[in-house]
Amino acid sequence: MTATDIRSMAVLRVDDRTEAAPCELVEAMVRFEERYGGLRYPVIGSNEMEYGLGGDAVVHRSPLGLAFSGILDGDWTWGVDVVADGRTAMGPGNWSYRLIDRSVDQRLERHALLVRVRGWFHRTFTCYTPRHVVPVVDERRLPPRVPEATGPTELWWLDEDAGVAVQAQLRAWPHDRDEWTMRYFTRTPAQAADANPVVFGATIHETVPALWCTLCSHVVEPGRTCFRAHP
Repeated sequence: MTATDIRSMAVLRVDDRTEAAPCELVEAMVRFEERYGGLRYPVIGSNEMEYGLGGDAVVHRSPLGLAFSGILDGDWTWGVDVVADGRTAMGPGNWSYRLIDRSVDQRLERHALLVRVRGWFHRTFTCYTPRHVVPVVDERRLPPRVPEATGPTELWWLDEDAGVAVQAQLRAWPHDRDEWTMRYFTRTPAQAADANPVVFGATIHETVPALWCTLCSHVVEPGRTCFRAHP
């Protein structure tokens, strides 16, 4: 959509009626569409991440304030809102509405980093924490933090020279706890032997080997190192 189209079509939807959209949200939609509109790419599965207003310049009231729908998450097969301050949020199914990314740029960075290392050897863990509590409490044994890729629901650490990366990704938030997927990536299979002591040593929360690898789409035996080359 062009900036002219957005400014002429933008509305605020309140229940079953519409009214004029606040100017700051109209300009936020213009900036979003100009920067990200039409962007598409896959991350884990074959469904793509899709960015753009899709011809629908509509603002709505979310639990976090005014927002607009601008992203379709292919891996979640769910829409993602962009709230007034540029953060993203969603509430899939019966789960609560919550912040997902600090910004769209941070979202792109975390996806780019996963695509970059997903073809490395990896071990996968599941970590359970109280609501809105990140799983890592001791980073001394982890690689350096990657701040540009880290946000409310995904944390990254990377040592490019050593060939080691660690990802903590929120995968579910049912009831009164959060469920995180933690992945330990390495360039060589021998390095993967460090996964258990590093991951278990970095968190005090309940952490167990995962039973399924989403990246490889197969059952994971305890202690198994996965590897699947990706183009």
